[in-house]
Amino acid sequence: MNIFRQKERAGAGEPGLSYFKKEIASCEHTYRQGRVDTIRRHLLRQHSVSARAAQGYNFKGRVFTPAAIILQGMKTVVNFHTAYLVGNPVTITGTPEAVGIMNRYYRSGVYAKTDWQVLKELITYGNAFEYVYMDADGKVRSKVFRNKDAYPIYDDGLVYRYFVEYWKDKRDGGEHHTIYYPTHVDTYVDGRLADSKKNLTGLPIHYSVMDKSEYDQFGDPCLLDLIPIMDKIESLLSKLDDAVTTLSLNPIGVVNGARMTEDDMIDSNIAGAVLNLEEGGSFDYANATMDYNCIKYELDQLYQQFNMIAGVPSSITGQGNIANVSENTTSIIYQLTENRGKENINSLLDGFYQRWEAMRYLMAINGDVLSDEDFDSLNVSFNINKPVDVKSNIENMKLQYDMGAISRRTIMEQSPYTTDSAQELQRLAEEGTDITGEMMDAGQGEMDAQKR
Repeated sequence: MNIFRQKERAGAGEPGLSYFKKEIASCEHTYRQGRVDTIRRHLLRQHSVSARAAQGYNFKGRVFTPAAIILQGMKTVVNFHTAYLVGNPVTITGTPEAVGIMNRYYRSGVYAKTDWQVLKELITYGNAFEYVYMDADGKVRSKVFRNKDAYPIYDDGLVYRYFVEYWKDKRDGGEHHTIYYPTHVDTYVDGRLADSKKNLTGLPIHYSVMDKSEYDQFGDPCLLDLIPIMDKIESLLSKLDDAVTTLSLNPIGVVNGARMTEDDMIDSNIAGAVLNLEEGGSFDYANATMDYNCIKYELDQLYQQFNMIAGVPSSITGQGNIANVSENTTSIIYQLTENRGKENINSLLDGFYQRWEAMRYLMAINGDVLSDEDFDSLNVSFNINKPVDVKSNIENMKLQYDMGAISRRTIMEQSPYTTDSAQELQRLAEEGTDITGEMMDAGQGEMDAQKR
């Protein structure tokens, strides 16, 4: 908690609103917000292929509107990686006292939802921002900022100094600036100070992916690599749809011989009609023969690159089929996903430790004090949302326990059926089973045997 006391003493000579207006208009923030806007527009179905639909062509006497096929594969990629790590709530590990308190605050603050929001922003934009605070009811909660509104301010030495949340009201155009100093939070509306509060938990937490952009303090989102591929796939499919519609399903009739007038035309609603041509005349349809293999090959290659960069198994996006596969085969299929997941875990862990520091300070205000030993024991286990052979995993952990290489509490924390090990220990004690006591008794018996 000393870190927060140090922040409270450092409050003199802080910059005002004009300084932050210049900062959020700087090159680094303009560049980052441009990338954020590119991703946002794509997720809101504003794709480059949409420009085709604005063009009209005359075809057979009518206006033909080109196809503009829009695919929303990006949302699937983001949701897949988010659900992969935090689709199942994370498991807090540590001493029973620390786990019990943290799980209680996680439940009251709905942190399962917060983890989902943080990771979704992180995967989508490469950065995520979270502020831990205490609400009017004394509950510890977190606010997850939209990337389009978030402006972390770093100095020339890449030291995180301030944070600005800026947004403009669409109804009246009013500008809102919320400035987070290490010691307090000021809110400005149209340049006027509207509110000022004490900041108990420091600056908002800045999560960043491990791949960095041109500015090292910000992460580089994977979606920017996928958008050009998706644009090409949409362009090809849209052109293919036009070709099928105009050249295959609606071919042009060609007559050799005397010119046919409108009176000679046959009503399209008549079935079995006969067209009589003069001697030497002929009638045929002019349609295009498309090279199916070349089109399929190009699309397959694009989808393969998309899945490889996205780190998503092809079967998830409908590009492959799996059936009756072993767990080893599933692990191979999910290898890219696991690699991406490990990167995301490392990015989340750094932010989680900062979150726990802030929560510890607020919990102490509520009278729930964690000792240094209990706090240092805290860790987190991610319950990966992947097809696994749970029975085999449980059997392997039981084998380790029989060898004396793992404790029953660790098995409980690693089990997908247990998300709150402290609560489970309490329930076992209520049933008359104290696994801690049994383990201590067994250990004491071994020590007594060695002494004899």
